[in-house]
Amino acid sequence: MKKNIKVKSLRIILFLINVIAVLPILFVSLYNVPSADDFSMAYEVHEAFVSGGIFAAVFEAVYMGVWYYLNWTGVYFSDALTALAPHVFGEKLYFLGTWIVLLMFTVGLCYFLRQLLHNVLRVEKHLTGCITGVIYFILIQCMPAGMSRVESLFWYSGAINYLFMFGLGLLWLGFLMKIANAEYYKSYKIVLLSILGFLLGGANYMTSLSLGIISVCILIISVVSMCSGKASLEKQIEYRKKLVVRIAERFSGFRRVVSPAICMLIGLILAMIAPGNAKRSSAAAYNPIKAILMAIYYTFDAMLGKWLTWPVIVLLALLIPLLWKATGRIKRFYGFDHPVLFAAFCFLLTAAEITPPIYATGSIEAGRIQALFYMQGMLLLILIIGYICGWIRYVIKPAKLLDDDALSKRKPGDLLQDAFLGEHASKVIVFVGAGFIAASAIALKPEINLYTGTAAVRDIASHDAATYKAEFNDRLTVLKDGKIKDAEISPYSVHPTLLFFSDITEDEKDWLNKAVAEYYHKNKVTLKQ
Repeated sequence: MKKNIKVKSLRIILFLINVIAVLPILFVSLYNVPSADDFSMAYEVHEAFVSGGIFAAVFEAVYMGVWYYLNWTGVYFSDALTALAPHVFGEKLYFLGTWIVLLMFTVGLCYFLRQLLHNVLRVEKHLTGCITGVIYFILIQCMPAGMSRVESLFWYSGAINYLFMFGLGLLWLGFLMKIANAEYYKSYKIVLLSILGFLLGGANYMTSLSLGIISVCILIISVVSMCSGKASLEKQIEYRKKLVVRIAERFSGFRRVVSPAICMLIGLILAMIAPGNAKRSSAAAYNPIKAILMAIYYTFDAMLGKWLTWPVIVLLALLIPLLWKATGRIKRFYGFDHPVLFAAFCFLLTAAEITPPIYATGSIEAGRIQALFYMQGMLLLILIIGYICGWIRYVIKPAKLLDDDALSKRKPGDLLQDAFLGEHASKVIVFVGAGFIAASAIALKPEINLYTGTAAVRDIASHDAATYKAEFNDRLTVLKDGKIKDAEISPYSVHPTLLFFSDITEDEKDWLNKAVAEYYHKNKVTLKQ
């Protein structure tokens, strides 16, 4: 065998690269401080903690989820977690928000891809790890610069509501796939997944609507496969001529997870009909049809333009050989017969994700919305590319499905071949990887914020993050002084790229000022002129 890259070695390298790139993000979060909704939405829980302890705070957070459901918005699960912010137990714990959100996203993405690629599609585990490593770098490090990174990773109220819920949703889907593909499962797992599905129905509408659409697909697959399975043999032969029946029979295992899907939809419906939403519906920016059309346009613009920066394009080129090898193994079990249908589904699912904010506000410019739009859309775009790779291989050299007997007869040479990328793929990986490193080294000098990790390094090395935290601590000295009722505090001298979201103003009637004043029991809080 000619010398080429060992898949396991490449997986380790990609893992270490991601660890090194994430460490600055975790470190810079130690200098993070609360702002804006962190004070207004966490006030009641903070008061409960001060007066009654941690259990009182948790109960108050649940109550606030119900209160917001009745009075402001239907995302009861997101609002409850937003109210239960780390800094209510002490401002020094605010950094835990970033750590919790990043951990949930990492676990959710990795578990989802492991179930999809390794357990369902039977891709070799180390190759699955390589694909996951590249995708993770694209999603975290190549996230659009600016407020997208701030609001999705560092501003707790935005991060817990959006990126955390997205990661939890991926984890939920991973568990659904595991049960659908398992020969045996314990019934309590269905109960837990049903509860989690109901809670995710009350996540942000971008995530809950996407999961709701997938849940509807699960129900359709279950109903069709059940009806087809109960039909007579002659009817089954006739039914299988229809595309929807063939797809449903291929994924008939999802009949086991109907209960979680139904609970998820129940939660979503409850969120949609929330009394709080009714009070705000009169302020809707667009009618539903216009919102859908705008969502489709924005998705085209993002998927085929705005997101395709040079780092993303190069990393996609790095990913294609891995996907090509993976689909070579997948096609022995699954055909890639419907690339247009699959691409259309992924595209429309991405467009559906941003329809709620367009309908409600007429805009998707908020950083947290842009970040989640990028995360889900880019992940689905990569799955489209992988499907197309499989379709090309399937059309050029069709392969029969590999049954269990054929699988057991695989020779040692076949297994050894799986352990290596192959000569041509190895050359592409080395060439593209070296080019990416060289281009990044050149580009980072004029644009240090190119990647999320390097932006964190910049905030740390420039001492902006440390200064920012020190100035917040100076503010706390004034805000926690019970003798001072009219607090006048100095403005921040620095605005770290990743940490700064917003600040109070010189106007004591500004809602931000009022929120901080209420949180710290002041008559008023203003900035020094």
